[in-house]
Amino acid sequence: MSETTRMVLTANARRLELGVITALTVDGIPTEGAILDLASTLRGIPPYTVTDVEFEIVIKRLHEALTVDMGLGDCVYDEHNPWLRARKSVIEPFYWSRYQTDLLKQGWGPKVVNSLDKVTDEILDLMGDPSGRTGWPRRGLVMGDVQSGKTSNYTGLICKAADAGYKLVILLTGTLESLRRQTQERLDSGFVGLDSSGVVNNRKRHRKEIGVGLINGARSAGVFTSTVVDFRAAMVNQLGFRLNDYREPVLLVVKKNKRILENLAEWLVNYNAGAGGNIDTPLLLIDDEADNASINTNPKKATAINAGIRGLLKVFPRSSYVGFTATPFANVFINPETTNNIEGDDLFPRDFIYTLDAPTNYLGASRIFGEKSDLKCLKAIDDAEEFFPRGQASDGVVEGIPPSLKDAITCFFLVNTIMDIRIGMPKHRSMLVNVSHFTSIQNQVRDIIDHEVRLMQGDIRNYASLPFNEAIRNRSINFLHNAFQRNFSNLDVTWQQVQAHLSASTMPIQTTAVNQKSGPASLDYTAYKEDGLRVVAVGGNSLARGLTLEGLCISYFYRTTQMYDALLQMGRWFGYRVGYEDLCRIWMTEETADWYSHISEATDELRNEVRRMQASRLKPIDFGLRVRSHPESLLITARNKMRDSDEIVQIISITEESLESPRLLKDPSIVSSNYKEAKNFIRSVISCPDSKKIDDSTFPIWQSVPKQLIVKFLKGFINHPLSIKLQTSSLADFIEKSTDNKLKLWDVALPTGSGTSIKLTEEVEVKRRVRKISIDENIKALLVNGTKLRVGSAADEKAGLSTAEIEAAEIGYRSRSKKDIQTVPGKAYAAVRQAPLLLIHLIEPRPEEGKEVSYQLPADSDALVAIGLSFPSLDVSSHRVAYRINLVELRNILSGDSSSIDSNDEEEDDDDE
Repeated sequence: MSETTRMVLTANARRLELGVITALTVDGIPTEGAILDLASTLRGIPPYTVTDVEFEIVIKRLHEALTVDMGLGDCVYDEHNPWLRARKSVIEPFYWSRYQTDLLKQGWGPKVVNSLDKVTDEILDLMGDPSGRTGWPRRGLVMGDVQSGKTSNYTGLICKAADAGYKLVILLTGTLESLRRQTQERLDSGFVGLDSSGVVNNRKRHRKEIGVGLINGARSAGVFTSTVVDFRAAMVNQLGFRLNDYREPVLLVVKKNKRILENLAEWLVNYNAGAGGNIDTPLLLIDDEADNASINTNPKKATAINAGIRGLLKVFPRSSYVGFTATPFANVFINPETTNNIEGDDLFPRDFIYTLDAPTNYLGASRIFGEKSDLKCLKAIDDAEEFFPRGQASDGVVEGIPPSLKDAITCFFLVNTIMDIRIGMPKHRSMLVNVSHFTSIQNQVRDIIDHEVRLMQGDIRNYASLPFNEAIRNRSINFLHNAFQRNFSNLDVTWQQVQAHLSASTMPIQTTAVNQKSGPASLDYTAYKEDGLRVVAVGGNSLARGLTLEGLCISYFYRTTQMYDALLQMGRWFGYRVGYEDLCRIWMTEETADWYSHISEATDELRNEVRRMQASRLKPIDFGLRVRSHPESLLITARNKMRDSDEIVQIISITEESLESPRLLKDPSIVSSNYKEAKNFIRSVISCPDSKKIDDSTFPIWQSVPKQLIVKFLKGFINHPLSIKLQTSSLADFIEKSTDNKLKLWDVALPTGSGTSIKLTEEVEVKRRVRKISIDENIKALLVNGTKLRVGSAADEKAGLSTAEIEAAEIGYRSRSKKDIQTVPGKAYAAVRQAPLLLIHLIEPRPEEGKEVSYQLPADSDALVAIGLSFPSLDVSSHRVAYRINLVELRNILSGDSSSIDSNDEEEDDDDE
């Protein structure tokens, strides 16, 4: 590696980089010539003087930073009277201007900062006008990606709200003090401008300017909470804080804790309210992680935190509630009609729902788990069950850690070393270990990992400085060398360089548990701001929501939940890894990786729904109804519904939906019965005088098949009750009773594959589709394509469409998605469909990886049968299906093991507060 690559940026080089970034705040991407000209001009002026080598590095970094972009997002909203532009001329942007400058100083690209400026203007304009008396209260929701910069977004929004005239900002964090403390630190730096611990906790009111306060300390926001302590009425009273005493806006950063919320509301009323018990001050209440704890899950009486939030809002007639979340599934399930005189309106985002676009350098689910992922960061866990068995009790004993976890720790040592060799890397480096939601298990794992880390550090201290031939005889050095060869030998760094830096890079590594018992200071990056914290963080829920692991590069994740929100929030590895994306590694099971891939598609679909509804000028209530009626929603919400009912009854929409049966019952008699039904159905289609076979297709397709034949087949096909997206009996009843003309005549297709040929009838011979079939004994199921749970492909849904219809579908989808996307989902073809489609997949099982024998078909069946359905746009009045899932039957199938639905219920994790 060249000296240029290894050197660290000097202070002057950093000043030159920031000087150019600050000066080039333009909408378009500056040309390479413009960057070079400005950098060359500044280079001649102290303190921007740098060497030729430094200048080369600065130019390279500038090209990367200045090309990062961010879209403006999409929005659906209800009745709205824009007010911000009319007031722009009288609003002094003091708080926003210094925050904007601070972002540029941190190295944010000018295009991203400009986009943030526009997005926060849009959201502020959807809130209430603090100078007005009408249009209150307001309720909104902002959807972002996990670890994508939502904190920066709401910090910018708070700054602009303060400039516009909002006098009180209450920011609700999650339920954990560690997250509240981290959030307070960021708001101190980005909005207040002072270290809050010196304001709230020091009787002498020690003033220490930080962050934006170092840019312009002429004014600062008031602050009633600090990095040391949450809201305490006694302390605030002792310091004499009252809202009316402040000319500047006041900030409180508060946990979602029943007692604290009640105390805050009581103090506000007792010491700040007028005669009527209300406070006539514009309030902005930001609800971070708005899907966590804020949602009312009790239909009879509001849950404590939900009631506490609603009680706070009720005190302020002029209030704007804005929830921020990356997993908004629960928020759109809130009943928009829920209200009562005591608690006030519930938190449904009735006024607006805004989806944020992540910057182009964001590392999200599609980059890691998508079909076209360009990263090779996933590593399989196949040895953890022995050490962390499913159903492990809270008082279980951990005897050791699996070899895969030891391998992950070794890679963390190597990545720290390689990052030290590179330039411009973050000071903080983190490794995540999430293997249990029990605090006792976490602490035992922490102790074992700490022992392994210390052993390796001792060996590095004693042997790494020796010549390679001698050092490699040591077990730890040999282990590190082998891991380097497997994982990082393709990079522009040699083992000789790594060995030379090992000691200095890895001796600072420490291990800590992050949970309620370890306390909020267990992961204190600010205490290591000079040299950086290098930490292996072991935890559960405390690591799984909101908390940012700085410089996260290695993740070891072994959890079994399938709830969308829980899995996404546990993915702390999403975010920004500029300069070290190629070093990041994530250990998880193949099953979990497949679930993340599935969730990535579902969340993208949710965002596309906002985009589509924006184009149709629909309202948040329409969006909420749409998501609640989506078949996928049953999987999201089944956990809570299973507790109190014997049956799930849900009205869902099937218009423009694509449904499959990836879970099949493994009972041999059912497998045989379904195959027999498929053969009989094809015979009836062939003999039907109305159906027409398409001659120029690569596989058998019939058109104009009467719905009576479809209904009879669906009623005879026995599906797994956990194939929630495709309940055949409910669909058959709906189709039979529907009067929609589009459901009268169907297309039927038999997609072929690369397997052996079978004859269904004398006229029809097809090649079977080869699919991996996994057996899940817990739910007595055959899983098609393993845990990917995908039977066919998007291309299957072109069956029966004309060339013009296919082109229209693909062009329309790409224009709506606003991205250069090659793969078009099946739903896009459903949108142009005129007739519904039934796909019958005849499957030839293939062995799972590592197994010699595949699932064996019953003797009287030539194929495993799975089905797919694709519906066109149906009549609004007739496309809602009543799905009924018998939970008694479901529990019988699960045989008392509900792990696939209810695994590790995150609301009951014992490290939650």
